[in-house]
Amino acid sequence: MNISIKSKVHLFLLFFLLNTLVYVVTDINKENKIDTVLSGNLKILNAHYEVLLETQNKIAIGLYKSTLIIDRVLEIMKEANTSSKEEKIKLRAELHNILKVKYGIAQEKDVLQFHFVLPNNESFYRAHKIEKFGDHLTDVRADYIYTHKTKKPIRTFTQGRVAHGFRNVFPIFDKDNIYIGLIDVSFSSDNFQWYLNTISNIHSHFIVNKDIFNAKIWERDDLISTYVESSESKDYMLSLGDIHSKEVCIIENKIKLESIKEEIDYKLSLGKKFASYVKHDDHYNVMSFLPIHNINKKVVAWIVSYEDSSLIYSTIKNNSFVMFASLIISSLIIYLLIKQQQSRIELEQQHKLLNDILNETDNVMFITDFKDIKYSNDKFKGLVNMKNINIFNSERGHNILNIFSPKEGYLHSGLLVDKEEFTDLIARTLQKDRIVSILDKNFISKIFMINISKTENQDYLVSLSDVTKMKEYQLQTEKKAYMDGLTNVYNRNKFDEIFKSELKYVQRYSNHLSIAILDIDKFKDFNDTYGHLIGDEVLITMAQTVNNSVRETDTFARWGGEEFIILFKNADSAIAKILSEKFRKKIEENKHPIAGKITVSFGITEYKKGDSIESIFKRCDDALYIAKENGRNRVEVL
Repeated sequence: MNISIKSKVHLFLLFFLLNTLVYVVTDINKENKIDTVLSGNLKILNAHYEVLLETQNKIAIGLYKSTLIIDRVLEIMKEANTSSKEEKIKLRAELHNILKVKYGIAQEKDVLQFHFVLPNNESFYRAHKIEKFGDHLTDVRADYIYTHKTKKPIRTFTQGRVAHGFRNVFPIFDKDNIYIGLIDVSFSSDNFQWYLNTISNIHSHFIVNKDIFNAKIWERDDLISTYVESSESKDYMLSLGDIHSKEVCIIENKIKLESIKEEIDYKLSLGKKFASYVKHDDHYNVMSFLPIHNINKKVVAWIVSYEDSSLIYSTIKNNSFVMFASLIISSLIIYLLIKQQQSRIELEQQHKLLNDILNETDNVMFITDFKDIKYSNDKFKGLVNMKNINIFNSERGHNILNIFSPKEGYLHSGLLVDKEEFTDLIARTLQKDRIVSILDKNFISKIFMINISKTENQDYLVSLSDVTKMKEYQLQTEKKAYMDGLTNVYNRNKFDEIFKSELKYVQRYSNHLSIAILDIDKFKDFNDTYGHLIGDEVLITMAQTVNNSVRETDTFARWGGEEFIILFKNADSAIAKILSEKFRKKIEENKHPIAGKITVSFGITEYKKGDSIESIFKRCDDALYIAKENGRNRVEVL
C-alpha cells in the first residue's frame, strides 16, 4: 500500500526526532560522565600535590628552626660576613662539623640541598657539596635576591646553576636582630615523581620548560638524571630514570598523544590546570596537568599524570551501542508504521520504541509535566519501586519534585524562588552542580546528575545519571583537605568555614555562640627537651583528649602550631568555661609516658552584638594572654 507524501514526511520527522533525542540525551550523559572523571582525576592529583608541598614545607621549617637554635651557627654566619677568605675556610669547616649529622637526617626526609648564603649573595656553605663555595648567585637565584631585599622567607620552584627544584629560602638574623644571611632548604622534583608513582600509585612525571633549563645532565653523588624532550610538548624537558623509561614516557606517549597534540599545546599555553583523555590500544587514558609557577608567577613546569579509565571506556562504548540501537529500533518502528496503517498500532509501536531506547541507556529516565510521571523506564520503576503509575503520582501529591530530597548541596523544590519553574532552577545552575538526591526503595540516598529536555508535546524528558560512588569519593577527598594531618582533627580552613556560617546564623537569630583558644603551656620546652617527635605526640595526645570530649554540636580544630580552637554552639561564656575546665582537667590527668604532665591555657569569649570576626578573635586571644600571664593551666573569660 502506498502512503501519502504527508505520511512519509511525518515518518521521516519521527525517525529524525527520535534519533536526535537519543543522540542528545546519550551525548550529554557521556560528556557529563567524562567531565566528572576528568575533574575527579585532576582533584586527586592536586590533592596529593598539595599534601606533598605542605609536608616539604613543614620539613623545611623544622630544619630551619632547629638550625637557628644552635647559637654557634648564628655566630659563624655573623663572623663570616666580615671574615677573610682564610678565616671563612675555618668557619666553614666548623659549620660543616656542626651540621653534617643534621643534614644526613634531613636527606632521609628527601632534602636535596642545605645551603647557607651571605647577604652579598656569596655562597658560604653547601652541605650537599661542601667543596663548592665562594660563587656569587645574583644572576642565578631570584629568590635569594628577594629574601636579601625583603628579609622575608619565600617558597617557590626555582632553577639553580645545574638543577631545578622546590626551594624554601629563610632569612637569618643574629641575636641583635641584624640580618646576616639566608638558608636554602631544597627538594628535587624527583621526590614528587617518586611519591606520586610509588606511594599514591599515580603514574606521573615532571616536565620543565626549556627556557629555564641550562644543563643536559644533572649530577650529584647519588643521582644522575638525563633530560630529553617530553612527549607532551617540544617546549618541555623530561627527566629519565628508574621510574620513567624512554620507551614508555617518550616513544609510546608521543604516539598516544598525537591526536590531541594541538589541544595540549593550546591548554599548556593558557597556564591553567586541565585534564584530557585519549583512546589508545582499545583503552582510554586520562592525562591531568598541574602547572608549577616560579617566583614571577610564570608557569615553568608541569606535573603530568596518566591513568587508565574504564569508566570513560564503558561510557563511550555504551553511547555507541545506544546510538546503534536507536537507529535500528527507530528504523524498525518506521517499517512497522508503513506496514500497518492503523493509528492504534502506530501509537503502541512508538511506545515500545521509547521504552526500548530508554532502557538501553545506563540512565534513570522519565517523562513528566512536573506534576505527574507520564512515562518512565524500568530503571526508574526499580529505583522508586513504582508498581502503578497512578498510585505513585497520587502518593507524591501530583508533584514529581517531591522525589528530590531537600538536602544541602543538591537541587530540590525548596530552592525555587517566587513562581520559578524547576527548569529555570536547572538553567541558572552550573552544569557540574546539577545534582539531585533521591531515596531509593530501600530508603538509601542515591545521587544523580540531572538533565532535562523539552519534548514536542511540552512535557519534559528527565535523564538521571547515577554518580553516587563518584560523589562519595569526591566528598572523601574534600574531607581530607579539611583535616589536620598530624592530629586528625579539623584544620583551620574547616573551622573558618564552620565559624563564618555559624556567625551569620547567630547574627540573624540572636543565639549564643562562644569560642575558646587553647594553647599548650611551654610547648617549646617539650620540643627542646625531648625532640620534635615527642612534641608531635604531645600535640596528638592533647588533641585527641579534647576531640573525644567535645559535644557533637561543637567544633574542635587545630589553629596552628600548639594552638587549638573550640566553637561552642548555643552556649554562652559561662557554659563554655564549665566545658573548658572539664577539658583542662582531663588534659592534665592524661600524662604523656615520656614528657609527663601536659597543661593547657584557655581563653574564652562570647559573641556580642556588633562583633566582627576580627573583634571576637581579638578578645579571645586577649583572654588567652591573661590566662598565660596569671600562671598558665587555667581558663580565663573576656
